[in-house]
Amino acid sequence: MPYSLLRPLVLLVPLTASACVSDDLPPTGSDATESGDGDGDGDGDSGDGDSGDGDGDGDGDGDDDPGLLVGASGDAFAFGPYTMIADAKVSIIELPDFQTTTDAEGHFAFDGLPAGHNASFVFERLGFPKLQTKTFMLPADGEVERITFQAPDDATYAALASIVGIDPDPATCQIASTVTRVGKSIYDQGAHGEAGATVEISPSLPAEHGPVYFNANVIPQKDLTETSDDGGVLYTNVPPDIYTITAHKDGVEFEPIVVTCLAGVLVNASPPYGLQALE
Repeated sequence: MPYSLLRPLVLLVPLTASACVSDDLPPTGSDATESGDGDGDGDGDSGDGDSGDGDGDGDGDGDDDPGLLVGASGDAFAFGPYTMIADAKVSIIELPDFQTTTDAEGHFAFDGLPAGHNASFVFERLGFPKLQTKTFMLPADGEVERITFQAPDDATYAALASIVGIDPDPATCQIASTVTRVGKSIYDQGAHGEAGATVEISPSLPAEHGPVYFNANVIPQKDLTETSDDGGVLYTNVPPDIYTITAHKDGVEFEPIVVTCLAGVLVNASPPYGLQALE
């Protein structure tokens, strides 16, 4: 989904679509695998080779050392002209004690996050649907930078739903991403999609859920069978679960993404952390 989506949608009649997020689902999968025994219950013994350490964090460090801490930062973009969103709450599903607010330039930053932990970043602000990134694995080798939110306001979100022909079900999530050319991201002006790619989701979904591809005029078009230069792709009313999404095109390799689909959320895995073409 590109930043310029608002332009063709502003004249459409808004609908109402909002819901709350539950954090009942623990991330799993290739991009969402926590260190330790995976249950976080600290049931292992230090020094016995088990992944638990008895300290309740499931990180397998065997003592009270909190381990390597890293930072994460990014920006909140509004659809339409390049405007940034200030005063939005940003939190992390898997690390609920960490919260911050975007500054006047739409920027946010976290310090002291545990390396090797899962992190799905959440955006909340009045007038916008609750928005979420893909699920990251926090690295041990430095800060995660340029995490992005592409946030449609409530009117744009409703217009999208109208174009696609759905009523967003509050018991499901909506998933969007952009199949992106090498080296491009939301920080670059203009279209940044990789045309001619197809997208798959696992676990698989009935065809009624998508994928729906965006055409070159930045409009979701249900009869398209591959991406346009825009690169946008959408799955609608997706049952809560952990999903892996992949893109495919002859001669091009793409970074897969893992998303944690929770009820009532719009998951937008936006560039540079969407379905990014690799060099």
